[in-house]
Amino acid sequence: MSDIVFGSEKEGFLLEILSEGVFLTIYVPKENSPFFKDVTLLCALLKKHGIKNYKITDLLKTIQEHSGVRSEIVAPEAAQEKVIPVPVIDISKDKMEAVISFSGDDGEFQYDRDYIMELLADKNITYGIDKALIDEFVKVPSCSQVIAQGKIAKNGENAYIKKYIDFSQKGRPSSGNYGKVNYKDMNLCFLVAKGDPLAERIPQTKGENGMNIMGQEIICRPGKPIPLTKGKNTEIIDENLLIAAIDGQAIEEGNRITVDPKLEISSDVDVSTGNINFNGSVFIKGNVQDGFSVRADGDVHIGGTVSGGTVEARNIYIEGGILGMRRGKIYAREDIRTNFIENADITAERDIYIADVALHSEINAGRKIIIKDRRGQVVGGHSTAGVLIDVKILGNFMDIVTKVEVGVNPIINKKYRLITDSIGNDKKQLKNIKNALNMLGTGEKLSAERQEKFARLKRMQFPLAGKLEREEAELKEISGQLKSMDNAKIRVSDKVNPGVKIIVAKFLYTVQTEAQHCSFSADVKRECVSLNPY
Repeated sequence: MSDIVFGSEKEGFLLEILSEGVFLTIYVPKENSPFFKDVTLLCALLKKHGIKNYKITDLLKTIQEHSGVRSEIVAPEAAQEKVIPVPVIDISKDKMEAVISFSGDDGEFQYDRDYIMELLADKNITYGIDKALIDEFVKVPSCSQVIAQGKIAKNGENAYIKKYIDFSQKGRPSSGNYGKVNYKDMNLCFLVAKGDPLAERIPQTKGENGMNIMGQEIICRPGKPIPLTKGKNTEIIDENLLIAAIDGQAIEEGNRITVDPKLEISSDVDVSTGNINFNGSVFIKGNVQDGFSVRADGDVHIGGTVSGGTVEARNIYIEGGILGMRRGKIYAREDIRTNFIENADITAERDIYIADVALHSEINAGRKIIIKDRRGQVVGGHSTAGVLIDVKILGNFMDIVTKVEVGVNPIINKKYRLITDSIGNDKKQLKNIKNALNMLGTGEKLSAERQEKFARLKRMQFPLAGKLEREEAELKEISGQLKSMDNAKIRVSDKVNPGVKIIVAKFLYTVQTEAQHCSFSADVKRECVSLNPY
């Protein structure tokens, strides 16, 4: 074997492969120069030149001593004998993982954890070292093992908008019990109240930096922001929450959500729309078909007719007319205005205005019924108003029974009874509370239980007294409305046909012969209905 020499004093080691043996010198490091520790390099050089029969412990001992003394590590006769393999550490290209392996048999493994830690240090591996996995490898070296692993950088998540309304369900029928589809509830509008949450911005996150096994930081990518856009009639609170500023319907317009206090429907209210239940005002260009309903907290304006449908709102305007078909009902908390009604049941807490005719219908108005445009005629049915009925014609030439009544307001009468009953109950309860307080005394020198009872009664007393005061004020107002009905009258600018029944207050008058340009009022002294000029 030819002589070969590796290294130098400057490199910190000298490996001599000679015919008389193999020698290793580990020099004492000079000032500012590192210790030589790379046993893996020495093993690789020996293996490359067929030097197998050496003891790894001899190598380690020479390296640890750094004496600068030339040491024989392989005798001449053993230079070509088998050498014990050493563990090898492979580092992944991204420096995120270190894998240790051993090519020899388990019985040839002569290393411990400290040795492997030195190997890691030689390769500048400082982060993510798992000593438990190193111990596992030491026990079973024939199995390769990941003994160091970096921390993957976690990129930040982008901000996104979380919507509290599923606008994709618009126009789709809702599902009821047992999965049944309700085609009268088509989710045509999404109703919201003031203060309801509409959308929320979930902010972006910064992410978390990672680290490779060499201890080098891996910078993460932060999430991207997204704006929370404010739509009409909405507000942003706490920077990330969009709420409704008013009652109405929520509408999605691109990346905005707006709240509209009115609902516009360009078609009929039928199976394509389902029933309408809205907390604002509703504008319908078409008709309300049989069996469908429109309910609104605001006003309802219908461009066509109501055919057997139900409408409830504050004010109701029906341009076409009302075909009740003896099923539909119209109810307004204030006024109703329409062109005609037939076989309908309509009620307004204030006034009803009909442009043309009212045929065979139940009409109830808290104050006035006015039918004076065009024909201005009432035929059949029962019309009731609190203060005034003013029409052109009552009945027709066929003497169809037509009943008209004033001086009665069922809605006001019902309110009067309810408030009167409530006032009586509240006065009784307030009296009982005062009696109980008087029995308990001033609240001094009472047991804890009686003191608690005394305080509870005191808390009940003042809200109840306030409620009673409000009820008495409302009763006074209603009493004034009832008093105004004393002067109720029916006015007919053209004629009254025979067969018409006139009721003023509690007095009845049946028209036997045609009367023209007249009015009817109550004659309290004579206890009858008085026929007067228009």
